Amino acid sequence: MSDYTSGNISFAGLGSGTDFNTMIEGLVKLERININRLESWKTSWSSKIDKFQELNTALLSLQTTLKSMDTLDEFMTRSATSSDEDSLTATANSQALVSAHTIEINQLAQNDVKVVQFGTDSLKDSIFSSTGQFSFSYKGESITLSNIPAGTTMEGFVSMINAHADTRDVIRASTINDGEKFHLQIYGMDLGEDNQLVISNTSGMIYPPASFLETQSAQNAQIKVDGYPPGAAEWIERDTNSISDAIDGITLNLKKPTNGSAISLGITTDSSGMKENIEKFVEENNKVRTMIMDLTAVDTTSDSANGSLLTGNYGVELLVGQRLKDIISNKAIGFSWYTEDTAGHTSGDKYSALSQLGILTNADSGGDKSGLLEIKDEDLDKALKNDPMGVAQLFATNYQGESESPEIAFLSQISGVSKPGEYNVQYEISGGKLISATIDGHEALVDSNTWQITGKPGNPESGIALRVESRADGVFGNSNSSAADAINVHLKLGKIGEMSEALTEMTGEEGPLSILEDNYKTIIKNIDTKIEREERRVDNKERMLKDKFSRLDTLLGKYQGQQAQLASSINQLTQG
Repeated sequence: MSDYTSGNISFAGLGSGTDFNTMIEGLVKLERININRLESWKTSWSSKIDKFQELNTALLSLQTTLKSMDTLDEFMTRSATSSDEDSLTATANSQALVSAHTIEINQLAQNDVKVVQFGTDSLKDSIFSSTGQFSFSYKGESITLSNIPAGTTMEGFVSMINAHADTRDVIRASTINDGEKFHLQIYGMDLGEDNQLVISNTSGMIYPPASFLETQSAQNAQIKVDGYPPGAAEWIERDTNSISDAIDGITLNLKKPTNGSAISLGITTDSSGMKENIEKFVEENNKVRTMIMDLTAVDTTSDSANGSLLTGNYGVELLVGQRLKDIISNKAIGFSWYTEDTAGHTSGDKYSALSQLGILTNADSGGDKSGLLEIKDEDLDKALKNDPMGVAQLFATNYQGESESPEIAFLSQISGVSKPGEYNVQYEISGGKLISATIDGHEALVDSNTWQITGKPGNPESGIALRVESRADGVFGNSNSSAADAINVHLKLGKIGEMSEALTEMTGEEGPLSILEDNYKTIIKNIDTKIEREERRVDNKERMLKDKFSRLDTLLGKYQGQQAQLASSINQLTQG
């Protein structure tokens, strides 16, 4: 009789000689078809999640690039050129006007410096013959170090001054070696004539206060800008050699007096730097566009169209890809189209769309660069030459408020609350008081004392504050924003800011990629449950088959034995 066991079934000593194991393996393999299909399905969803994560990384990389140039100062660089860089250098930000200046430097700002007249042979020599103190005043404040031990060396005193909590932030100590002696030096930390150092008490010290000679007196820097102030003895004074508040947007770095002559300082726009930023903007956008196109492409070269891994994915194609395209192609938020009437009067923004700068999408069907952004250098160079600030604002304006009408002044907005856009304002004044106002048809808050109009919470204009400048009684504004008497205000956001905010939403926990990834993970989890259920079913099936074929094998073995016995009997009868 054949041996077999259930569970971990094995066939040992087969009764029939039939290879049931191979037969069972084949049947089990057939039963696993559904599992294999589920595994393949799971792999497909896992691959989609991998691609979501790759796309998310690419979007974050694009956002990092955008954030490196999302302010006018970062995007629009000015160059400052000095005719004498040994005496003056300068830097300029976006607020600096393209201009030329002359700078005359009469003297540099400097700190107060005291040095003892008589030195010591060694830094290790004691300069305190008894327990003493060191008192001084600086910037009007008196400070005393007491109980300085007798025997304190010059080296030790220097260390004490530079480390003590009461002195380390206001004065410094050092030594000067004239080749024969070491002289103690004390100096104030701040430049400017108001920062005088006065040593008043040095009891116990071998140097009385009078032995501290003033080798350098604290004084202010003195300059003239474009010949101002005109008087020979009149100067613009600052307690620093880095002056940032004399000319808007320009920081002057004074190095030495010019001895009565003036230095030429030129401010120009660094158009090449701006163009590099624009090229980087286009390049990084194209990387994302290329990735999305690859993920959603459809291959039509064969008889039947074959989609890519994420072809038809709503989140990738529309919520990400199309939204980025819309940002590129649409007018910038809060900007208005530029117009010029027959009298030469202009209104609106010189540049309000990237297409005006020669930044367009290549629409050639089938080309290598089809669907990618391209720059028409001629158009961009022309725009950068004609109005570099207009170009910079289109890219990097960050919630800049403007009013089209002198009747209303734009005061402020609340970051993270007020939405960029164009708003239509109407208001009424009665009895000399502001009594009501609307912004884009929504009732607004009014303050009759300050003549202020503020957008109410819950609306896009929430937090936008305006001030009425025209204060005669009447109703002002027009709900038709195109009407001649309409009052429109703008809160502008450049393309970099708009795209950066969109990327924040796309890559956030509530963004489309994150939601899709979570959904796909749920699908995979459900597939795993189905696979586990199928595995149990197949295991049961295999166990049942082994049991069934084992019994069959036993039965066949029995019949084969009977057959052999019968054949043997017949053979004996025929021989007898």
